[in-house]
Amino acid sequence: MPSLASEGLGAGSAPVVHDTASGAPVALDGEGDARLYVCGITPYDATHLGHAATYLTFDLLQRAWLDQGRGVSYTQNVTDVDDPLLERATATGIDWVELAERETQLFREDMTALRILAPENYIGAVESIDLVVELVGRLEKAGAVYAVDDDLYFEVHADPGFGTVSGWDAGTMARIFGERGGDPERPGKRDPLDCLLWRAERHPVQSSTTTVVIDLDRAPDWKRFVAATEWGTGLVRRLRQRVVDPVVPTAPPTWADDPTFDLGYHLRRERVSSR
Repeated sequence: MPSLASEGLGAGSAPVVHDTASGAPVALDGEGDARLYVCGITPYDATHLGHAATYLTFDLLQRAWLDQGRGVSYTQNVTDVDDPLLERATATGIDWVELAERETQLFREDMTALRILAPENYIGAVESIDLVVELVGRLEKAGAVYAVDDDLYFEVHADPGFGTVSGWDAGTMARIFGERGGDPERPGKRDPLDCLLWRAERHPVQSSTTTVVIDLDRAPDWKRFVAATEWGTGLVRRLRQRVVDPVVPTAPPTWADDPTFDLGYHLRRERVSSR
């Protein structure tokens, strides 16, 4: 990508963003590569303007860092197995693997048309199960996990800094949590704000185009997949080099040929098992 320096215009200044915790603008300056994680799509339908707005925003941030002369370690996920995807596949009679691959490819094509820079790491949920398992295990050892029926929850107040970023009181957090997919009123939870880490099996999942049945006997909540992928960026790089792309690429990644996500490849492995 052309930069200010390559055009003889020097280097750009550090990007400035609004910091929710402090309520003030903050310059994103520092030494070494900047790290950026952006939550990606659940590929069950076509790309829309909301997607364009989101990824153009973070593309601008990445480009500002690059113009400053900093490298950017950018990771984006794709939630390639989740309830909305499975429900849409059932409703339309399309194999869920085919639907996920089709919509992910459409998303890539749209990002290319918008000239949005591709992330360095494009990571699928299916290939990240091991990362999620490892992170949940670490939290269990720390005493921050408990069971409700067969589901595992994170005890949010095990983190003494919980809630300090938003500045919201408990009532506001519970209301927002419920509006955005949480379950603050579920019986058996120690605190309404405790969040799901690992969900017990609700229904079997099978693809008609493969011989693999994904073992969702205990399946991660995909919001925790996002956290695990961010935490495990270094592990993701090693996963990419070991399993998917043993030759480290020297050219910048592109949406058209990014090798880091191949749902079919991972489903063709003998079994995707959580434990």
